[in-house]
Amino acid sequence: MKDIDIGKEYIIPSPGYRSVRERADSVQHEEQEESNFQHSKLKIECQDALEAAARAEGLPLDTSVHSQLRMLDEEHHKGKYHHGLNALKPIRTTSKHQHPVDNAGLFSSMTFSWLTPLAHRAYKKGELFMDDVWSLSRHESSDVNCRRLERLWQEELKESGPDDASLRRVVWIFCRTRLILSIVSLMITQLAGFSGPAFVVKHLLEYTQQSESNLQYSLFLVFGIFMTEVVRSWSLALTWALNYRTGVRLRGAVLTMAFKKILKLKNIKEKSLGELINVCSNDGQRMFEAAAVGSLLAGGPIVAILGMVYNVIILGPTGFLGSAVFILFYPAMMFVSRLTAYFRRKCVATTDERVQKMNEVLNYIKFIKMYAWVKPFSQNVQSEFPEFVNVSFAADAHSFVVWCSLTLCSRCCCTSSARTLSSFRLLCVMHNGLDKQTCF
Repeated sequence: MKDIDIGKEYIIPSPGYRSVRERADSVQHEEQEESNFQHSKLKIECQDALEAAARAEGLPLDTSVHSQLRMLDEEHHKGKYHHGLNALKPIRTTSKHQHPVDNAGLFSSMTFSWLTPLAHRAYKKGELFMDDVWSLSRHESSDVNCRRLERLWQEELKESGPDDASLRRVVWIFCRTRLILSIVSLMITQLAGFSGPAFVVKHLLEYTQQSESNLQYSLFLVFGIFMTEVVRSWSLALTWALNYRTGVRLRGAVLTMAFKKILKLKNIKEKSLGELINVCSNDGQRMFEAAAVGSLLAGGPIVAILGMVYNVIILGPTGFLGSAVFILFYPAMMFVSRLTAYFRRKCVATTDERVQKMNEVLNYIKFIKMYAWVKPFSQNVQSEFPEFVNVSFAADAHSFVVWCSLTLCSRCCCTSSARTLSSFRLLCVMHNGLDKQTCF
């Protein structure tokens, strides 16, 4: 009795109590198993519902896509520029990536040597099929880039708010690093292209006028010309490689984001089907061209400044005349580009109106036949046809003239010739000497 605490109640379980307890435990275990089964069944049903909804919306649910996204998440933990820094290695021997462009190093990217197996296959077969071409690189896939663009857009909404959020700023952040590298590569191209004729070729002409020969110096000049051309061509190829991959990523991200937005809309209101098609075709191509050619604008001021300074040093004050002629050609080229954009907008607008009318005719053909509205609709369609023909003819004529001017008499060559002739003419009028080196 002394070991028993009086403040506690002790219950001695009887055999009936033990059986009831065991039965309660078994019932509880069965209920837990049933709840687990219902939970797993509900999870499977939710996954099936999500999969069906995603397939109805046209979203990819391939396991390879999810594996690629997981691989990208793993690389994201390694660092933001992990893949880009690996691409800057001069030579890479890795083959862990599916697309050879992801395994290429710096030299392979500049020379496009990663395309050698495809070129060899095309040479052996004589033609290429879709099975011969590699699948799209996971770094250029629309899912990956759209997810990154949406994340940047959400950050922009949090920082600036819905009213002040700018898609232009988000697109710039999306392409910023690659465009800066492209501009740096373009600057190297411009400097190499300028230093070759300006310095190396000039010293080579001076060497040809000397009576004494120096084998080492001549070989050094030839090697200098060779290296400047190699650097110029390889850096220019690297610029285009960066620009094209940037354009593909931006176009895929923007179009996928717009496509998801269109799928979420319950009603397109006053927007027509043709306008949505133009967003996914014309506007997407314009985004690609802006990313692919936009960085080339940085090379213009560099060449203009270097050329003006060099002309003034070599020709004196007459070099300003050639630079002025070169600058005056820019308004003409701006006018031609504005005219091209004008005709393009007109063609898109007239094509959209014509497609909209034809869609109305095809969708409501039964009502048109029922109420005898064939003649009013035909007159409406025929009234828009002359405007469409006129705009298309003007756009085609403008494109033909621009193509002829670029093919027969390139704008750059024409500008350079006019600048050179004006500078030489003024130099001769001022009775200054003009030798072979200066003329070259």
